[in-house]
Amino acid sequence: MTTPWKALIESRLRTNIEQIGASATYMSLATVKSDNTPANRTVVFRGFSGQDHREDTGWQSDLLVITTDLRSQKMKDIAHNPMAEVNWYMHSTQEQFRLYGKIRVVGHHNSPTEDLSKRVMPTKRVDPLAVKELATKAFLINSKNDTVSFNWQAERLRQWYRMSDTLRPTFASDCPFDALQIKDVDMSSGWFIAYDNVQQRFLEAGYENFAVLLLDVDKVDHLVLPTGKHSLYYKVDNQWFSKGLN
Repeated sequence: MTTPWKALIESRLRTNIEQIGASATYMSLATVKSDNTPANRTVVFRGFSGQDHREDTGWQSDLLVITTDLRSQKMKDIAHNPMAEVNWYMHSTQEQFRLYGKIRVVGHHNSPTEDLSKRVMPTKRVDPLAVKELATKAFLINSKNDTVSFNWQAERLRQWYRMSDTLRPTFASDCPFDALQIKDVDMSSGWFIAYDNVQQRFLEAGYENFAVLLLDVDKVDHLVLPTGKHSLYYKVDNQWFSKGLN
């Protein structure tokens, strides 16, 4: 699934990561609190749902992925009002992207509706034994390598594998470890395997609080600061259009 704005973001992001590193993936997420006042915080772009820049998963989409803790304030905001906007300034190329849309949640007990599943498109069948990344392997095994219907819980599992070892402990209450490592993947289920039973318990506790947020974009405002070029990408009846704003 290639939209004009998605291809543009992927291209600019590659350039910015090459020049300034992983900080290019930081962006601001604005939501509305229950008292109808704004809330804003820095989040990390985790890729497009179903895709991995390191190897082929057999899927692609234009749904932006952000990860969060189910206990966080942003989850309360989203429950109140799922509409949100991302402001993404790419320092190296001096461009600003503002992406507006609805947030869908993939949590421990909930997944998006069937209509959103149709937005993640299969590209090819990938053999779990042929991939290198544990995250991709777990995703393919857990989804039973289904190339027809996208498995949201398998995607959530993939994102948990991709979390850094030092971030996973923050999802588990009273975790005594500074890092929680995943040693291997269960080849029958895709489930994560820790280095010992104690870490396994905290990994599983953390995973229960782990959620994937999907930004279903309706509008993208793009500004190139050095030239002043200003463009708007917008969707009408599931078709994307663009126009200049100056």
